[in-house]
Amino acid sequence: MCALLRGQSILLLLLLPSSRLTSFSIIVSGFQEGGTPLLSMTQRTILFLIADTGAGHRSAANAISHAITLLSQEEQARWHMCMDERNKSEVELSTSDEAGSFSQGELAPPQYHIEIVDVFEQYSFFPLREITKLYGPAIRLSPQMYGKFFEHMDREDAVTTLTALGRPFILKGLHDLILSVKPDIIVSVHPVINYITMQVLRDMRLPIPFLTVVTDLISVHSAWFARGANGYVVPTEQARRAALVKVGVNPELVRVLGMPIHPSFASEIKSKKELREQLGLEANLPVVLLVGGGEGAGGLYTAVRAISQARLPVQLLVVAGRNKDLYTRLQRIRRQLHVPMRLFGFMQNMPELMHASDVIVTKAGPGTICEALACGLPIILCGYVPGSESGNIAFVERNEVGILAHNSRELVDELRRLMKPGSPLLRRRRENARRLSRPRAAFDIGEYILGHLPAPNEPGLWFRREIPDGARLVAYSKQLLHLTLFRPKQGGRSNETGKEHEKKAGKEKKSFKTPLLG
Repeated sequence: MCALLRGQSILLLLLLPSSRLTSFSIIVSGFQEGGTPLLSMTQRTILFLIADTGAGHRSAANAISHAITLLSQEEQARWHMCMDERNKSEVELSTSDEAGSFSQGELAPPQYHIEIVDVFEQYSFFPLREITKLYGPAIRLSPQMYGKFFEHMDREDAVTTLTALGRPFILKGLHDLILSVKPDIIVSVHPVINYITMQVLRDMRLPIPFLTVVTDLISVHSAWFARGANGYVVPTEQARRAALVKVGVNPELVRVLGMPIHPSFASEIKSKKELREQLGLEANLPVVLLVGGGEGAGGLYTAVRAISQARLPVQLLVVAGRNKDLYTRLQRIRRQLHVPMRLFGFMQNMPELMHASDVIVTKAGPGTICEALACGLPIILCGYVPGSESGNIAFVERNEVGILAHNSRELVDELRRLMKPGSPLLRRRRENARRLSRPRAAFDIGEYILGHLPAPNEPGLWFRREIPDGARLVAYSKQLLHLTLFRPKQGGRSNETGKEHEKKAGKEKKSFKTPLLG
C-alpha cells in the first residue's frame, strides 16, 4: 500500500520570494520522496480562524479545542478498552495468530491536530493588520461611534463591500495559511473573516468544509453568515432568527448549541470554602467579582469606588483584563478603599474565581455572561459595547438573572438586596441562571464539528483527488504573487519603489493570466 502511494505521490515545492514566507509544500498524495509521511491518513486537522478583537473569540476557540481534545481522549480510551476485551475473548476461542490479525483489522479513532490562528495578526498586510487593533481603544474611548458603525455595516451588501476593500490585504495570506496547514475543516469564530474565507475557498476550488461558530447572543451581525458555509452554530434562538431574517440562510444549516465556554465550567470543582481559602479570602464575607472582559472595558473603576464609599459588607475580586491603565488606577487607590480587594490582570482561572463568588459585576460580554450562568451567579451589568452587546442586556433582564445598573446608586442598591441574609432575590437569580446555562456547549459544538470530518476508514481531503491538480495551484500562487508585487494599472500601491517597478515592468512583456480566478 505504501509503495503504491509513494509511486503516485506528487510533491510541489513553491519558493515564493515573500518577506514572510520562504517555502512550503502542497500535498497531493501525502508522502515525500523516500516514503516519509507528510500527513497521517487517520489524522484530521481542524483550523480555527479568529481575530483578537477582545478576548472572547480566542476564548471560544480554546474552549472548543479543549472539548475536542477531551472527546478524543474518551474515544481513544473506549476503543482501547473494547480492543482489549475483544482480543481477550479471541485468545480464548482461537490461536494467538488469529487474535493478532483480528486486532490489526480494527481501525483506531482518528487523531485531531488543531490550529488556532489570528488571521489578521499573522496573515494580513498593512493597513488591515493595524485597523483590527483599533477595537480595544474604540470601545474604551468612543463606544457610541463604534456602535453606530456596527449598525451601519449590519447589512449583507455593506459586508460584501467591506470585504472587497480588505481582500487585497489578506487574500494571499489566507491562501498561504490553507496550503501550509492543510485543514480537513475550517471553523470561523469571528464575523469579519467569513466572507473573505468563503471567497478564497471558491477561488482555490478546495472542497474544505467551512463552519461558523457565532459568539454573539442576541445582537448578531450579518457578517457572521457568509453564504455557502456548511453550517452555522448559534448560541440562542434569537441568534438563529437573525440568521434566517438578515441573510436568509438555510434553516437546516443553523444549529442552536449554546455559547462555547471552557470545559472546566462543566466539571466538578472545589467547594466555595476551599476556593476562598485558596484565594486568601475571608470565609464568611460575601464576595463580589468584578470583571471587565479581556480588554478591561466597562465601568469597573467607578463600580469599585461606589462599593467602597457605600461601605458594603463585602470583599472584592477585580479582574482588569488587558487594560493596564485600569489596573494601575485601581492599584493606586487600593489602600484608600473601605472594602478588601484582590486585583488581577488577565486571568485563566475564571471558573475558580466565579465559584468562589456570590455575585458578578461585569460589562455585557457574551462569554462572561454565559460563564457566570454556568456558575449560578446573579449578574449586575455595569456597561456594554453599543451594537454587539446591546441585546445582551435584554437577555439578562428578561431571563431574570440580573439587571443593568445605569449608575452607581442602582449598583449599590442591587448589591444590598442580593447580599441581605437569606435573600429570596439571590436564590431566585441563582436558580434562573442554572436553568438558562449550557455549560457543555463546547462539547456539543465539538461533536458537531467532528461530524463534518471524514470517517476513520476514509482518507482525508489532502489524500484524495478532489483538490486541484498541481499546475492549477501553482498558477493560482503565481497570480497572487503577481498581484502582490506589481502595481495595478489604475490606482493602488506597490510594495516596490517607483524605479524598481519600472525596471521590472520593462521586463514583463506579458501579463500572467489563469482561469482559476475567473
